[in-house]
Amino acid sequence: MKKWFRMKGCVELFRSIAKKGMLYFYQLGLVSIAGWTLASLVMAYQEVLMNPIQLLMVTELSNLDKGWFVALMTNIVTSDANRIIGRGLLLLIIWILLFLFVPLATRSLKSFRLFQFEIELEDEDPLEEQVPVEIFQYARLKIISNIYAENNKMSLYRFYNEQAGWADYKEALAFYLEIMAEEYWEQVRIGINWGVYEWQALPEEWKHQAYISADKDKPCIKNKQTTVYGPSKNSMIYTYQHFDTVLVTVLWSYTHEFDAIDQQCMYILHHALSDRLENIEYAIWIEKKAACGHFYETDCEIMER
Repeated sequence: MKKWFRMKGCVELFRSIAKKGMLYFYQLGLVSIAGWTLASLVMAYQEVLMNPIQLLMVTELSNLDKGWFVALMTNIVTSDANRIIGRGLLLLIIWILLFLFVPLATRSLKSFRLFQFEIELEDEDPLEEQVPVEIFQYARLKIISNIYAENNKMSLYRFYNEQAGWADYKEALAFYLEIMAEEYWEQVRIGINWGVYEWQALPEEWKHQAYISADKDKPCIKNKQTTVYGPSKNSMIYTYQHFDTVLVTVLWSYTHEFDAIDQQCMYILHHALSDRLENIEYAIWIEKKAACGHFYETDCEIMER
């Protein structure tokens, strides 16, 4: 079973993995600072494990002659435990502000306000800018026009098998899916991965959608909501029976949510390609009949129509 995959879409996948890694790095920093603070407290006051109350007790107050408030604050400031806790809190604040001003782990955050201080974060990723609707629609519909274009008509003849006497529908479908994936990437920088499977070789993760597609006789779309951990895998699956062979076309992407237009394009692609290949098979059959001298009037009339 052959498999075809889009490698250009890996660029977007690597970007999402990097963002997810930065989020884990941010969380690891928080845990490390908290762990360091706790470990420092334990090392500085090992007896706290035996007598926790002693850590909170003050045996004597210095500078008591200057007043109870001054004496209390002096003991708080000079306490080793308080200094360790203060350093830990300071490091936490610095770490949080670092990832707040450099929004790598907080990409879903749009604004932050503290009293009269407000920060607005903007995403200036050029690959995520809005693509003009006309260009996007053109990239998706161009594949259908290529099938019916006269200058591309001869390209379908390459899939005709002389010995078998029929065209290889699966190879032709893979050819046009590859063109579609290239158009998505070149026009709108969207990475599309795809695969064509026979029903017996279909991976388990796609079978549920394939059953739904076969039942409804149309492509089944499953888009997953993007989380702070990065984009999820969106998929569109179409189960199509070409004569005695059941084929399952699988498209998936980490950066594109499939919609009704993708669904219609996929449906039209399968049926249009089947019709064009059947016409080629019939045209070649007519040519062979004519070459053998068994060309009847009914065949001529059908060919003219």
